[in-house]
Amino acid sequence: MPITTKDFAKLTDDLQSIFNEVSRTNLSTMVGPTIFDVRDTNRLTYEHLILHGVQGVEDVSEGQDYPKVSTEEGDSITYTQRQYGVNVVITKKMRKYDLHNQIDTLVRSIVDDAWSKIEQDFADTLLYGFSNSYTNVYGKTTSGLCADGKCLFNAAHDSPSGSTTFSNIINSNAPLSREAIVAARKAALTYKDPNGQIRPVILDTLVVSPTNEDLARRICESQQLSGTANNDINPLYGKIKVVVWPQLEARSDGTDTSAYWFMYDSRKVKESLKCLFGERPSLDPPEQVYENKNWEYTLDYDYVIGRGWPAYIYGSNGTG
Repeated sequence: MPITTKDFAKLTDDLQSIFNEVSRTNLSTMVGPTIFDVRDTNRLTYEHLILHGVQGVEDVSEGQDYPKVSTEEGDSITYTQRQYGVNVVITKKMRKYDLHNQIDTLVRSIVDDAWSKIEQDFADTLLYGFSNSYTNVYGKTTSGLCADGKCLFNAAHDSPSGSTTFSNIINSNAPLSREAIVAARKAALTYKDPNGQIRPVILDTLVVSPTNEDLARRICESQQLSGTANNDINPLYGKIKVVVWPQLEARSDGTDTSAYWFMYDSRKVKESLKCLFGERPSLDPPEQVYENKNWEYTLDYDYVIGRGWPAYIYGSNGTG
């Protein structure tokens, strides 16, 4: 029997079940949401104010008023939502000939496409982090700038007062190596806030492409120094978590980026990378159903990726 309008409610439930299943599978393997601060918002535009160098703890004498907190302020950046969507068309032919396999495959594929694009958009934020602007996975020109007007990974990020600068490029874009990791961790531990006070950034997570997984694990997860003839201990053992991100193999434009690698402070990285959802992905039925015509379900969502204070993530394009 063909699928008719009286079967619409059941078909809608079936498609929603497929949507939920594919979404759960994708979310369980996505890396981006573990690095980015993912939140919901009801604002079309969202202004993020970055507070720098908050200080104020002083020696307090008996009976003295506590000092007020002081900050270096001034950096703000505005994020504007973008809408993405597609019509998922269940055709008359699919319904007439009960092509359930086609319907199932169509919905699974398009839902997977949506989550894959979101995950690639997360990855591209890092992979294009050395550029001022780029074309994102949806084909739209996107700003790569942080609040200080410089790209995410820069050798001279500015504090709002201009009193201090810092670099979050790993060793002049060195290839992945034990020496480069050690040097990056040392540099991050001496990071100074805009008030000139040392606020250590603890680079405890290494993010690599599948191409670099073997090397990364030998560097960080071997109890002895990998590749040496003696049994000297590996000081990095147990201090760095290795995260393998398949989307780092290539940017959305197809460029090979398998040599890129990144390190971040897991306690604070979400202060550097933001994602705001105005509407999370959903599959909605058509408002009207006409017998023997296409039924057009809509998959759509609104979100924006933004950059905060970039001190808590470091990157290398692996070129040396």
